[in-house]
Amino acid sequence: MRISALLLVASSLCVPSPVGAQELPNSPEEIYVARSLRESREPPGPFCAPTRTGFGAATVEDRYSFWSVAVRPSDGRITDARVGQVGDLQACFGPLEGGGGSFFYAEGSLGGAQFTGRGDCRPSSDRSPRDGIGITRCYMDLGDLPDDYVSGRLTTNTINSRAALGDQSDPPGFTQQSIATVRLWRRP
Repeated sequence: MRISALLLVASSLCVPSPVGAQELPNSPEEIYVARSLRESREPPGPFCAPTRTGFGAATVEDRYSFWSVAVRPSDGRITDARVGQVGDLQACFGPLEGGGGSFFYAEGSLGGAQFTGRGDCRPSSDRSPRDGIGITRCYMDLGDLPDDYVSGRLTTNTINSRAALGDQSDPPGFTQQSIATVRLWRRP
């Protein structure tokens, strides 16, 4: 089942562009930056069947919401990580062969485009900023996009805290779960 979502163009929710900036309507790519929040985590159901995901037994099934962010134009710092909902995602995770991460399959929407994605997530070998905080990076190659697009890529910079759901981390003060960058490439 594909996820139906509130489909908003992310640019309509962003901080005003600096003087002289323009949106390029004929650009060969669209780039989105959004925050994802894990809304639920359940044992895997029929959505996570290997025939759909392309990998063996999934261990969890998550649902996420995507949120636009406000960015300070002078330096790119995020000033509000939850401006308005711009999409959602239903995802399955299962262990990578040999360990060290997980397969990542998802169906969702962002910026008006529905997609299917396959990739993986790997924990960072960097030191955690605090006890109880884990750092992960994920990527997905995007397909099953509207006909206007050739392909796309989603990458994340993710933290996981002792609070598995919602936007309040434990320990407090961290922006969970992910800051995602999505690039969609249009057909020539």
